[in-house]
Amino acid sequence: MSEVKTSGSLVKSILGYGQRYKEEMLLKRYDRDKLTHDWWEALRFFYGRAFFQGRLDTVSERVYQAALDVLGPVFSGDRGAATRAAMEEQRWVGLREQLLEKIGRGKVGKARDVDMTVSALEYVGRLPENNIVSFSLAQIRAGAIEGHFKHLQRGLNSAGIVQVGPKVAAFYLRDLVSLYSLDACVPQQFQFCLQPIDVWVRKLAHKTGIGGKVASDEPIREAIVDLCKTYGCSALQFNQGAWYAGYFAFDLLVELIAQPR
Repeated sequence: MSEVKTSGSLVKSILGYGQRYKEEMLLKRYDRDKLTHDWWEALRFFYGRAFFQGRLDTVSERVYQAALDVLGPVFSGDRGAATRAAMEEQRWVGLREQLLEKIGRGKVGKARDVDMTVSALEYVGRLPENNIVSFSLAQIRAGAIEGHFKHLQRGLNSAGIVQVGPKVAAFYLRDLVSLYSLDACVPQQFQFCLQPIDVWVRKLAHKTGIGGKVASDEPIREAIVDLCKTYGCSALQFNQGAWYAGYFAFDLLVELIAQPR
């Protein structure tokens, strides 16, 4: 199939899908006030991004739900934070066993998903009130998003979270910035921190020539940011729209066909 040329109309369409992403995937699903006051809800928001990596979204959703089946009854409620602290003192032995009954070889996901789950619990234990969302928002508002982006990643520092790399960190931070309308807090030079490159974003980039015919993600991130700077629009919203258009391609096609002519 031939390449689609990038144009103002294409960018506008992708931005429209980005707005739909924000409304449907964020605003309708999350209570912003609750996320900043309930450490478990905040961590659940993070897990809703961290489990989605390197596999089909349908598989990631099953792993995410399996983890929540174990974690939800344990950590939701007034005693959740105290329970988290007690389990950490016990080195998570009982919790790991419960998770491994549902996640790992012969079940869904892999054993490293369990490592990530526990690592995130340890990470939030070092934060004020154990709340990853309120901590991240403070970092973003303080103009420290690049440092926080790196701090989340275990590959860049020992304090980071297992299995969290550039894609997951950017996915999480992108949706936080979007949900709380903090675009103005992220300078142009740090927009790459909000550019997760998954299969759908990559396919759209290749189809439209954004970033050239490259295999690595970094040139695509940079090209999306530069493209949106040229058109004076949100690179974050474009990224969300690219995912939405790819993931819901069939639904959007049917929607288009069904429109009166």
